[in-house]
Amino acid sequence: MSSSIPPESESSQGGPGPHGQPPRPPVTSDELLPPVEPPSARFIIQLFVIPALIVAVVVLIWFGIESLARSGEQDPDAIVAALRSSNQARFQQAKELADMLRLPERYPELKTNQELAQKLAAYLDEMIEAGSTAEAEVTMRIFLVTALGEFHVDDGLPVLIKAAQSDPERDVRRRAINAIAVLMDGLAEKKQTATRDELVAALLELADDQDELIRSETAFALGVVAASSADNAELIAKLQELADDPYTDARFNAAVGLARAGAPGAARAVAEMLDPESIAASVSGEKPLTEQVTDEQLAGQKAFKRNTIINSALTAIDRLLENPDTPRGEFAVLQTALETFIKAAPAMKEPAPVPGELVEAAERTLEKVKQRAAK
Repeated sequence: MSSSIPPESESSQGGPGPHGQPPRPPVTSDELLPPVEPPSARFIIQLFVIPALIVAVVVLIWFGIESLARSGEQDPDAIVAALRSSNQARFQQAKELADMLRLPERYPELKTNQELAQKLAAYLDEMIEAGSTAEAEVTMRIFLVTALGEFHVDDGLPVLIKAAQSDPERDVRRRAINAIAVLMDGLAEKKQTATRDELVAALLELADDQDELIRSETAFALGVVAASSADNAELIAKLQELADDPYTDARFNAAVGLARAGAPGAARAVAEMLDPESIAASVSGEKPLTEQVTDEQLAGQKAFKRNTIINSALTAIDRLLENPDTPRGEFAVLQTALETFIKAAPAMKEPAPVPGELVEAAERTLEKVKQRAAK
């Protein structure tokens, strides 16, 4: 394709013309460019205004589609109908609902949607009554109890209590108890109340369950409920009882609960969470979640649990430090526990070395405990 600018030949620069004609004068740069004129109003409209209008229309259409999509995604009847279907798509719907519940910024109305909570609760109640042990049905019940715990309305609480007490599957019962704790913590954060009499009675009963894992989950839930209520003497008494439970994890969860509630005797219970032998006893009970779990994965699972125990103990101590009513004498117990842990940490190499940042966090906590004990 030829250029609109003549090549820099002799004829363009004043040399002899073709066929012996006299030479043309040199062509200036101004003559090579089109004349400059001010843009017309029509040109400006075409260049700026019309594209801006197009973009605005596209954005409005997108928001309209997004709004319709959200309203459809949050339709209680549509959601529950999808969960009740007999094909694998029901689990995709379950995943999508779980994702939506974890995004309150994007779906702010979902966590307070009473109609949806009621319909999910009704479906879960039917499934508990059916009591199927089929893997797909158990998985769906686990999903439903977990989802109901994420709401900020208590419409699902009665069926969560029923699942915790009556479901034939241990994993469903455990998840239901954990969901109760999550639900009650969320309601307390939003300054909302829930019917407590039935809940307290159920938790006190579950705290005496023969299944050690049920007792452990219940200890955690008791701590959450006790911390959100001024009338918690009965719950505190049960937590103090669980702090001497034969199952290590139940004792640890009770210790965290006592610290959360600022209860007397919490320091002694929390101190055990930093005892190397007690930590090892808890970690040794960790089992593969499935047959496909490798030895390496199990080691990682155990290391994660050990680190979680240590971190939870440090968080519990921070709660006691923040509580002005914690007796000064209790910090002497915590000081000894922290010093023992820090000294033993370098030798705690199984299933993996204790992370340096955890040891450093323990050292910082120790300094704060010393300062508080000296006051």
